[in-house]
Amino acid sequence: MITRIKKNIAVCALLALSVAGIVLSFFYYRSAIEQIEMQNFKESVREHTKIRLENTSSYIGALVHNLRGTAEVIAEYDSIWDPEVQDVLEIANRMDAFTFTSVVDQNGRGYSHVGTLLNTADQEYFQTVMDGTVAFSEVYPSKVMPGRYVQIFACPIWGEDHQVKGAVLGVIDLEHLNEAIRKKYMKTDGNLYIVDSNGNYIGIFQLETGESEYLNFWDDLETLTNIDKDISKIKEDFAQRREGDFSFSENGHNRYGCYMPIGTRNWQVVYTMEDTSLGETLNSIFRMDAKHTIFLSVCYLVWVACVVRYFRKTNREIKQAHLEVSNNIEILHIALEYSKQPIFEYDQVCGELTLKTDFPNPLFQGISESIPPESFVERGIIAPQSIGDFMNLFTTIRTQQSAKADVQINNGQDVTWCRISLHNVYESQKIIGTVGFLEDITELKRIEQQSSRKLEFQDALIAKALLVVKVDLDTGCLLEMNGKECQGPYTEFLDEKIISRVRGSDRKSVSKKLGLENLRSKFRKGMDSVQFYFMMELDGKRKWVTCIGYAHPTKHSKIILIFQDVDRQKRKEIALQQQAERDGLTGLYNAATTRKKIEGALAYGYLTDEKQVFILFDLDNYKQINDTFGHTCGDQVLIDVAHMLQKRFRSSDIIGRMGGDEFVILLRNIRSYQYAESLIQELCQMIHKTYGQDGKEVTLSASVGVTWAPVDGHSFVELYQKADIALYQVKKKTKNGYQHYQEDRHSEEMWQS
Repeated sequence: MITRIKKNIAVCALLALSVAGIVLSFFYYRSAIEQIEMQNFKESVREHTKIRLENTSSYIGALVHNLRGTAEVIAEYDSIWDPEVQDVLEIANRMDAFTFTSVVDQNGRGYSHVGTLLNTADQEYFQTVMDGTVAFSEVYPSKVMPGRYVQIFACPIWGEDHQVKGAVLGVIDLEHLNEAIRKKYMKTDGNLYIVDSNGNYIGIFQLETGESEYLNFWDDLETLTNIDKDISKIKEDFAQRREGDFSFSENGHNRYGCYMPIGTRNWQVVYTMEDTSLGETLNSIFRMDAKHTIFLSVCYLVWVACVVRYFRKTNREIKQAHLEVSNNIEILHIALEYSKQPIFEYDQVCGELTLKTDFPNPLFQGISESIPPESFVERGIIAPQSIGDFMNLFTTIRTQQSAKADVQINNGQDVTWCRISLHNVYESQKIIGTVGFLEDITELKRIEQQSSRKLEFQDALIAKALLVVKVDLDTGCLLEMNGKECQGPYTEFLDEKIISRVRGSDRKSVSKKLGLENLRSKFRKGMDSVQFYFMMELDGKRKWVTCIGYAHPTKHSKIILIFQDVDRQKRKEIALQQQAERDGLTGLYNAATTRKKIEGALAYGYLTDEKQVFILFDLDNYKQINDTFGHTCGDQVLIDVAHMLQKRFRSSDIIGRMGGDEFVILLRNIRSYQYAESLIQELCQMIHKTYGQDGKEVTLSASVGVTWAPVDGHSFVELYQKADIALYQVKKKTKNGYQHYQEDRHSEEMWQS
C-alpha cells in the first residue's frame, strides 16, 4: 500500500513537473517569439527604407541622366553662346521636371532657357562640376517662388580635348520633387523623411493620417516621448553616415524608426512605422499558444495514462508527421534558393494553387484563397494569347521534374509578363509536393521588343542606303562595305568615297565629324547611335546626306555606318524652318525670331565687349500711301524697303519686321560712332522717296530711334523701349530723321574706348 502511494506520488510529481515544464516552455516560447517578431519587424522597416531609398535615388538618377544627355548635345556646338543652344535648353526644360535649365561656360557665366543671364563662378557646386563630376547644391529658399525651396543639379560639358568647357544646370523645386516621388513610389503605410546633416527636411512623404507641423528633425525629436536612444547618439550616427534605429511614442501611439545614409551629399533617409500591427500579431500568437498549451497538457496527461493502448496508433501518426515535416523542409530549402520571389504550392491531387509568401506579384493580385489554374483563366487574369502555355504548364509538371512558361498577365492597361516555374518535391521517388515560383520579366520583355524593333529599323535603313560599312574602331580598319568583306584603312574610304565629294569649306567639318577620333569618343562614352548631316555631290548635284552610326550589339568596338540620301526631307525641313522664322510679305525675320536672335547676339556681345547699335524705325506717311494708292501699293513699299535693307546691311547684322511699317536693325561689331551715324543717315536717304499716281503724290520717309549696347541696355526689351522713346521724339519734331536715346550723354570717345 505504501509502495503504491509512493508510486502514485512519484507519478503525480512527474506529471506536475511535466505540466510545469510545459508552462515554463510556453513563457520561454512567448519571449522568444516576441524577440523574433520584433527583429522581423525591424528588418521589415529597414527593407522598406532601402526600397524607398533606391526609388528616390533612381528618380534623382533619371534627372541626372537626362541632364547628361543635354550636356552631350550642347557639347556639339562650338560655343554655349550659339543661338541654337537656347533652343536645346527650352526642349530639355520641357522634357524634365526642372523649373529652370541653364548653361554656363568655364568661367561660370551663362544664361537660362528663358534668356536670363547668370554668373555661378563663386558657387561651391560650380567648383565641383568643373572638376568633371556631377554636383548638387545645398537647398536654397527660392527667390522666384516665395515659400518654396530649390536645389541645383550641375552636369559637366566635355570638350573634344576631354576638358570641361562648361556645365548644364537644372533648378528643381523640392516640393514638385517630393510630390513626384510620393505619387510614384509611396505605396505602403509609414512615413518617409529625407534629412540633411543639420536636421533640415529635404523631403517629407507622409502616408498615414494626421497632420504635423515639420520644422527641424532635431527639434521634432525633442518633442517625442519614451524615446529609447540618446538624441546625441543619433546626431553622431548622422554625422558618421551610419545606419541605426530607435523606438518612441507619439500622440499615444508606439512607433519604430529606422535611418540610413543616402548617397546624395550628406543626407539621411528616415522611415517610421506604427507598431500596432506587431502588438496585435503577438497577442494573437500568445492567445493561440495558450490554448495550444492547455490542449497539449491535457493530451499529455491522457497520453501518459493510455500510452500502451495507443502506442501503434501514435507510431503511425509520428511517421505521418515525419513525412509532412520532410515535405515542408524540402519546400523551404527550394524557396531559400529563390529568395524574395513569390512562392506558391500546387496540390496535384486537389488541383489547386495556394500562395505561400506575401511578396507582391501580378498573378495572385487580390487572391488569398486556394483556387485551381482554370480560375485564373475564368477571372481574366491570364491574357488570351498565353492561356495555352499557362494550362500546359500544369499538365507537363505531372510527368516531369520541373516546368516553366512565360505568361502575359492582364494588369489594366499595362502589359505585364510573368515567368512561372514549377518544381516537384520527391520522397522515395514519389511526388509529395509541387512548389512554384513567380518572376516579373516585364522589363526583360520590353528590352527584347526594343531590340527587335531596333534591328527592324536598321534593316529598313540599310535597304534604302547609299552605302553601308562596318568599321573596327580599335584598329581603324574597314571590315565590310555594302555586305561584302573588304580590308583597308577607314580613313582611305572616308577620303575617297565621302570627303572627295564634299565642297570647299565643308570638307574640314565633315572630316572631323566622321573621323575616327570623333566616332571613338562618341561610342566609348556609352552612346549606341550617332547621326550627322552634311552635303555632298550625288548624281552631279549637291545633295543633303545623313550618316547614321550604330554600335554592334555584342562587339562594342565594331560599328555600322549607314549613308542615306535625305535631300528632299532635309530641304523641306529647312524650308519649313525658314518659313517659321520669316515674315511672309518682306522675307525679313518676323518679330519673334528677331527678338530671339537679338537676345542671343546681345548675350555674346556682353561677354566679348562687342559694341552694337540697335535701330528702330517706322515709315512716315505710310498710312497715306495705303489710303491714296491702295494696300497693294503699300505692300510693295514694304517689300522695296526690305530689299534696300538686305542689300545695304551686312549678313551678320540682324534685320526684322516687327509688324505694320515698323522695322528693327541690330548692327553688330561697330567700329565707331561716325560709322554707325553714316549708316543711319544713308538709311534715311534711301527711304526718303516721293510716290505719285494720277496726279497725287505722297512723300515717304523714316523716323529713327537709336540705342547702343551695352551702355543703353543688355536686353532686347531695354533697347527697344529706349529706342521707341527716341523715335517718338523724332515724330514730335520733324519726322524724316533720327535721334539717339539721351544722345547728349554720349560721345565719340565712348565708342572708341
